[in-house]
Amino acid sequence: MKEGASLSPAKGYRLIFGYLGLFMMFIGAVTIVPLLVSFFYWEEWDCWFDFVVPGVGFMIAGALLFFLLIYKRPKERFAKYEDALLLLLIWIAAVVAGAIPFISVSLRGELSEPMTFSEAMFESISGYSATGYTVYPLADFNGEAGAYCPHVFMFHRAFMQFIGGVGLVLIVASVLSDRYNLKLYFAEGHNDKLLPNLAKSAKLIFAIYTGYIVAGAFGLWFSGMDFFDAVCHSIGAVATGGYSSRADGVYWYQTSEFTGNGLFPGNVIGIEIIMEILMVLGATNFVLHTFLFRGKIKEFLKDIEIKVGFFAIVFFVLLSTVSTCYLYAPGATNATIVETLENGQTVIVNAAQTGTDFWTSLRFNAFNIISSITTSGFTNFVSIKQLGEVAIFSGIVVMIIGAGAGSTGGAIKQYRIGIIGKDFIHSIRYRFSSSRQLSPKTVYRLGVKREIEKEDSDEAHNFAVLYLVTVLIGTLSLLLLPGIDFTEGLYEVASGLSGTGQTIIDFFEYQASHEAYCYEILLWVINVAMFLGRLEIIPLFSSIKRVFVVPFENRKRKLPPTLA
Repeated sequence: MKEGASLSPAKGYRLIFGYLGLFMMFIGAVTIVPLLVSFFYWEEWDCWFDFVVPGVGFMIAGALLFFLLIYKRPKERFAKYEDALLLLLIWIAAVVAGAIPFISVSLRGELSEPMTFSEAMFESISGYSATGYTVYPLADFNGEAGAYCPHVFMFHRAFMQFIGGVGLVLIVASVLSDRYNLKLYFAEGHNDKLLPNLAKSAKLIFAIYTGYIVAGAFGLWFSGMDFFDAVCHSIGAVATGGYSSRADGVYWYQTSEFTGNGLFPGNVIGIEIIMEILMVLGATNFVLHTFLFRGKIKEFLKDIEIKVGFFAIVFFVLLSTVSTCYLYAPGATNATIVETLENGQTVIVNAAQTGTDFWTSLRFNAFNIISSITTSGFTNFVSIKQLGEVAIFSGIVVMIIGAGAGSTGGAIKQYRIGIIGKDFIHSIRYRFSSSRQLSPKTVYRLGVKREIEKEDSDEAHNFAVLYLVTVLIGTLSLLLLPGIDFTEGLYEVASGLSGTGQTIIDFFEYQASHEAYCYEILLWVINVAMFLGRLEIIPLFSSIKRVFVVPFENRKRKLPPTLA
């Protein structure tokens, strides 16, 4: 007799929660991984409790769900909306597990500034969504006084980005059969398979992703970064996450404190260039990476996403660069803004008030635009307000455009923007051309020139509208809070929803100057934005329909015809 033949097939909620158990075991193991850093920092073994308890707890709970509900049972395929509900539950489980270490260490009084539940969830959602927002106590960065186990917690944040950037489903799919995971794979935002087999595709993507991180870490180390910092920053850049192991982010490497790592001298320009390359690689469709590896440079450059991304970067870098130079030129409002450090590097002190030269402006605005369009969120300046209003506007626009489809980045995605642009150009041509003239809409995508299907066009337009409506609703929610103006509200929501994590609001200052409930609401509005952005909005609405609408529809169908 075939194994499991005597058992009823797993379907519906049994199938959903059974698979959730499988992912919970994986999430539990992920939660324990940061303790490996303690092998290099023996004094930090005291924090084992903060990671082992939630890690083992999730593995045990997951094993119970898996073995009790679906183990050895024949499994049916997911019904409509069930894959979206499972995806939502997987990500909720992940962020809860990621938040528990922050809650645990706070309850034991080991942080210089204890984190609330909302702050711990904010930090975890920011990590797993590869956003990079942080409310981690500043005094606990970099092993400063009062810090408890900083390296383990810094790596915990970085490793959440590592997992969240490439996707929970993709990593699990790399070791499991693709028989039941294909719908879940696409629901998580992976639009393309590199190989016919999902498991093989996942392994190849994972190998490319990990390879870039390793190469980037060594490149940053050779540029003078401490090796631990190099690993964390490389993960954050390729995952387009933005978490830094320094309280001031990449800007810290411009200060006089940075002189190198003892083996290699500090090279801040080298660090910034490597970070920009890693961010662009992480924001590029993984299928296009295979084109580069096979030497298909022309096919790579002709791709619609590469064209959209290149044009957006060049246009907005030049726009914001000229603005910073022209509108804030020396002699305008205040004094000069360029400070020369002992190592010869120039640093913007306050460009928005005083202006700068073209090349310094280009350096900072290029890093800002690349960081924003790749939805990475790293900064090499103290505040974007230093670069002026045009730079802020440009940052908002490119954050909404976002990265390539099938990459670690978020937002509307360059492919959808390309389709919308093609539709716009086609409509103009159609309006002014003869009715007899045929003008097919074609796009060069992943090495193939093809006509844009109506369903692809409709999906791009519908998603863009839904995304922009979500941005406006989130902005309005923040405007209801005191002390937040329109620019700040729009920037924060665009940053959170796209998974960028670059902030224009100082969270610590806002917490100190406003009521506690205002700060909590601010965090949860951005929490929802980050969560929606990572799941690309649609799975959440599909999950709500599966839980609240589908059961009602099913009951209605079972009624007699006269009542239905």
